[in-house]
Amino acid sequence: MHTMKTNTMNKAKKVKLNDVDYTFNVCYLREYMDPEHEGDFFYAYETIYRNVPYKFKDKFNTKSMKMKILKHCDWNYKDPATNFANSTRIELIDQDEYYKTYEQVFGDVAKDDKHMFNDYGQSYDRQSFRKDFNPELTYKLNPIKRKIEKAKGLH
Repeated sequence: MHTMKTNTMNKAKKVKLNDVDYTFNVCYLREYMDPEHEGDFFYAYETIYRNVPYKFKDKFNTKSMKMKILKHCDWNYKDPATNFANSTRIELIDQDEYYKTYEQVFGDVAKDDKHMFNDYGQSYDRQSFRKDFNPELTYKLNPIKRKIEKAKGLH
């Protein structure tokens, strides 16, 4: 097990971005060996808590809290993959990074592409997911999630 170093990003307790209270997301990472490229590794992310109000950042950013969440996820995660590298950790990912789209990264080349650039589990509630503190913010910043849920008959 590996825990992430303390996040050094400084923000006020109550921060707003585009008239919305700024949030962060608690994600569980599992490291895997790339079977096609010997020696290469990649992470698979799962969101545990989505859109956590920034006022709780200090609470989630302690070593003891991260260890508690990590132990729970490691104990309960079910995965038959044989290329798991036996390395996991918890990361706190700020709202602007978490909801970054292809359009935001590549500009005109990916115009109107609202898919998430990094897959932290924004569009699907995977097995480690516990709570979304602001579902409407999720749908606002990730319209793909609403489309997926409509297709599944969840809306």
